[in-house]
Amino acid sequence: MQPLVGPMIKSVLLAALVCAASVRPSSAQQVSVEMMGVGGMSCAHWQSTRALRSEGTIWIYGFWTGLNYVAAASGQPESKADTAAVLAEVGKICAQRPSQILASAVWTAYLELNTR
Repeated sequence: MQPLVGPMIKSVLLAALVCAASVRPSSAQQVSVEMMGVGGMSCAHWQSTRALRSEGTIWIYGFWTGLNYVAAASGQPESKADTAAVLAEVGKICAQRPSQILASAVWTAYLELNTR
C-alpha cells in the first residue's frame, strides 16, 4: 500500500510548515500564496451573504484540517480547537480588519489558538 504522502511532498510540506511557523500573525498578511475559492477573498466578502458565509465556513474547516495535516505529518502539535472556537476566532480577526484575505485571518487564528 502506498503512503498517503510521498517523501517529496512530505519534505515540501515540512519545509512550508517550518517556514510558516516562524511567521508572526501580524506579518501573515504579507505572504503571497495562490489561493483557491473564497479563501482568497476578503473577510468582508466572506461575510457578505449567507451563501458566502456557508462556503467560507466549509473552506475554513478544510484549510484548518490541511494545517493540522501538515503539522501532524511533520511532528508538530495539531490544533485541538473545536469548530465553534475556530469560527469565533476567525470572526474576531476578520472584524478587526475586514479587508484582509480570509486565508490570512484563518492562519492568524490558527497561530493564536495554538499559542494559548
